Amino acid sequence: MNIIETIQKRHSVRTYTGEPLRQEHTAQIKQYINQLQVPFGKKARIEWVGVNTGEKPIKPGTYGFIKGASAYLALIYEEDDFAATAAAYMFEQVILFCTNLGLGTCWLGGSFSRNDFKKQIKPNADEILKIVSPVGYPSDKKRWLEKILNTDRKHISRKPFEELFFDKDFDHPLSETQAGIFLTPLKMVRLAPSANNKQEWRAVIEDKTLHFYKKPFLKFDSIDIGIALCHFELTCKELGIEGQFEKMQNHPANDSVEYVISWIQK
Repeated sequence: MNIIETIQKRHSVRTYTGEPLRQEHTAQIKQYINQLQVPFGKKARIEWVGVNTGEKPIKPGTYGFIKGASAYLALIYEEDDFAATAAAYMFEQVILFCTNLGLGTCWLGGSFSRNDFKKQIKPNADEILKIVSPVGYPSDKKRWLEKILNTDRKHISRKPFEELFFDKDFDHPLSETQAGIFLTPLKMVRLAPSANNKQEWRAVIEDKTLHFYKKPFLKFDSIDIGIALCHFELTCKELGIEGQFEKMQNHPANDSVEYVISWIQK
């Protein structure tokens, strides 16, 4: 899988053909999920929810946002702020894998009925079901709702590079020419999906270290930063840029954002 091409290709799909996933696609996705490891030492899992499987087929409530999907992926994790970030990182890996197979997906946080999914998943008392995604074959016919919510033109709909990334502190916006070897990884962060496409995460370059932040107290802030971290690290790995995430005591501060983690180049 070419990560950069796949990130650029991924977009939200809300209308599907209704065709059940072919057996080879189902097997590939399940196999990929089984070999994934949750980052940052946290606990999370991804469950496969088939609409027409089991003794009692379900009709997941998505309030009209999704039509024609025959399968869903559900993200379950323990009630811990950084567990949500780690879980979202892992979930985006699966989303990209499905994209590479030519399948459609769509992150859903607030526009689905959790009770409908819990009938099949049955999460433990200490687990949260906060995210699901349909997975299936995109329909060529887009509904009026999908046209209204269309975010395919990602480069246009995203915030400017200089508004998201900074040089040494939050007083100096980072230009693309200043980003050096981190230009492409940061561009892929800019393309990361987020709740209502708000992109409420930021990064500061300081020497060979990148500090990542989120705007706190938002409903999906921990989820959104997890997706961004996934895009960044997977792109670095593809480009051969070695490094690792680490919590640091000293980092640039800003009252409008909350420090999450740093990535240190080796």
